Amino acid sequence: MHFEFEHLGTTTPFELPEGVHLLGGGEEDQIRLEGLPPGLLTLRIESHRLMVEATHPFTVGGVMVAPGVPRLVLPGEVVGLSEEMRLRVSGPDEDAGRQVGTVAVLKHLLMDLEEPPPSRAASLRCLIGADVGRTFALAEASTELGRGKEVSVRLRDIAVSRRHARIRHQDGAFLLEDLGSPNGVYLNGKRVDAPSPLHEGDVIELGRTLLRFQAPMGTPEPEMPPEPAPTPAETPAPAEPPPANETPAAVSGEDMPERPRVRWEGWLIGLGAALALVGLLATYALTP
Repeated sequence: MHFEFEHLGTTTPFELPEGVHLLGGGEEDQIRLEGLPPGLLTLRIESHRLMVEATHPFTVGGVMVAPGVPRLVLPGEVVGLSEEMRLRVSGPDEDAGRQVGTVAVLKHLLMDLEEPPPSRAASLRCLIGADVGRTFALAEASTELGRGKEVSVRLRDIAVSRRHARIRHQDGAFLLEDLGSPNGVYLNGKRVDAPSPLHEGDVIELGRTLLRFQAPMGTPEPEMPPEPAPTPAETPAPAEPPPANETPAAVSGEDMPERPRVRWEGWLIGLGAALALVGLLATYALTP
């Protein structure tokens, strides 16, 4: 396996075969680096996989790793030994433009894997470990993971405890919690100290096993029919004028203008005066 040791801007490449190697500043360390504590790192290389365990806190991809906790390190990741010293892990087939970090490296590796068909139930897919390629369904409200026979997700990893972790389905969310395992549980490279929510694509690390979480396929919400547009108030059609040969309908009395009242007394007085005048003229004509 290929490594690059970086110190004060200087890079020194070296290679290590499969097996167990000690790295530190002591005389008994197989890889001696001045300025480091004796026996700082234990490197276990097996089938191109690297497990790192340290006697002091160190970082992988900028994430702190506790002492005594084995940590799987993938090609492209950087192990921080001190503020000025870093160890970069590289592989023979590593791409030059590959990003650093556990999540980035895993996404790069998954590009070449066939994606499983969507499932309505959540699931875990083993990416690295003795159960690589297997998929475990999370159909129950509580699912335990471990190496024992009583757990629902049984892993064939000797670095995994019998009851290592639990995934609970609560209020529509999936929560990952550690069951007090010595090696701990890591979510996207960060140790899980309290129940942590899981999201699509999250990577769970138990011992030497990496599992990817696949969220359940959601049921699309039914589309609401569009609300009908408000109907505008109907406007009465204008009345058509009557044909020329037809007489308009009679107007009701309520719409007739009020006529002046006929004064019959005046007419009678005028008529009487006229008759009297005619009588006087006749009498005058007949007088000799």
